[in-house]
Amino acid sequence: MNQVLKRVLLPIAPVIAFFVIWYCVIALFHIPNRVFPGPEAVLERIYSGLFTDADLWPHLSQTLQSTILGFLLGTLLAVVFGSVLAMYKRVELLMYPVVVVLQAVPKVAIAPLILLWLGYETKSTVVLVALICFFPIFVGTFVGIRATPPVLLDLFKSLNANSLKLYWHCCLPNAAGSIISGLQVGWGFALVGCVVMEFIVGMGGAGFLIDNSANSLDTTTAVTAMVLLGVLGYVGGALLTYAKEKLVFWEGSKRS
Repeated sequence: MNQVLKRVLLPIAPVIAFFVIWYCVIALFHIPNRVFPGPEAVLERIYSGLFTDADLWPHLSQTLQSTILGFLLGTLLAVVFGSVLAMYKRVELLMYPVVVVLQAVPKVAIAPLILLWLGYETKSTVVLVALICFFPIFVGTFVGIRATPPVLLDLFKSLNANSLKLYWHCCLPNAAGSIISGLQVGWGFALVGCVVMEFIVGMGGAGFLIDNSANSLDTTTAVTAMVLLGVLGYVGGALLTYAKEKLVFWEGSKRS
């Protein structure tokens, strides 16, 4: 019972403390809602936007859809590239500098080119999201596979395992924890990339809602959208943490 309470209360306690401090700052300095809304105004806007008027759902669903699609695309590319570069030294020597150079290019800077090539559509946002979340997942995959103990590699090679079996039954399970850690970082990057693209495109989504509301001096809606984005980021990270505990259970037993 104590363990359950600890798992439930510990993540919630900082959130409660944040809202209490937020409320106290607003009340202490008498900040009006048009400048920065209090938590009660934001909670009221969340309720009306999700349940009464339901005007926030179209924007949130668009952001979530673009983020998930881009995240899945970025994950697929990152795991494939990271695996190939980690398994084959010659490919690493050839391609790793290219990956690093491409990562150094600000993704926001190429957003106009993506729009030029793909148009003002969802696929442009998906591509930018995939590019932004690619590198942390790639690094997690590459480092995880390279960290496979040599004794395990020698054991599988002694059993005449080919490259595919060596990867699938030895390297990939060993790298699973590192890959999921990369996914946790990449999910946050994916949300940021999606919102940035929605700022630029201006055709719906949470990013468009924040920009449009701020320009209309509707700070309550703008802050509400930010809070909901934070919730999406937290929920995604929590789901990945849960998946890591279940799929890579041996790492938890090592820590305990």
